[in-house]
Amino acid sequence: MTQTATKPPLIRGEWFPMSWEEFLDWAPDGVQAEWVDGRGMIQVTTSERHVAVLLLLTRLVAGYVDLFGLGRVFAPPFLMRLEGRPSGREPDLMVVLNAHLNRVRRLWLEGPADFVVEGISESSVEIDLVEKLNEYGAGGVPEYLALETREGRDDTTLYRLDGDRVLRPVAPDPQGRLHSLVLPGFWFDPAWFRQDPLPDHHDLLYAIAGRDYDEWLAAKRRAWLAAQGGE
Repeated sequence: MTQTATKPPLIRGEWFPMSWEEFLDWAPDGVQAEWVDGRGMIQVTTSERHVAVLLLLTRLVAGYVDLFGLGRVFAPPFLMRLEGRPSGREPDLMVVLNAHLNRVRRLWLEGPADFVVEGISESSVEIDLVEKLNEYGAGGVPEYLALETREGRDDTTLYRLDGDRVLRPVAPDPQGRLHSLVLPGFWFDPAWFRQDPLPDHHDLLYAIAGRDYDEWLAAKRRAWLAAQGGE
């Protein structure tokens, strides 16, 4: 008599041994989960501030990527599969440039995203700043942003890959702003994410892209009006 294998329970924060194929079958659609070293885990819940800060950054990055047609933005739950360790991570934000969109599968990205963001929470400090920093570097992620989401902390760091596949901190400019090379012209001030209340993403996009953003919005409005039969 053949026995049917029992799937591990869906317990947040606990790792269970399984293959990559078993993990894809086990993790429910719409639930954040990761697979590392032959083990799968359902992610723990996060704070309201963590969600709000990451939502602001996601709107900012997605708006900029759309503005200049740079590629696609992915938010969780969507996996990034790296072969080196191996692992299937779910970054808080990923940008895949147009040249690498052929890596996108139905449930995951095969290989490194071009720009990866993880929000630092109380439960993820060691994972984000040590484990994932090393893993993403070895896996070939060109830029990795560790975005601080904890109250009263100012540890946001942008890392860039060097020739030895090590992610090194990027120095801010004299105004304290961090600049991306992967997303040409994109920059941000980490102080934005410490404000209470958080700033409006449209205002920030105006600060970053200026007239380009203004003209893009105007073109979108004209196209919408034309589609409605307006002037």
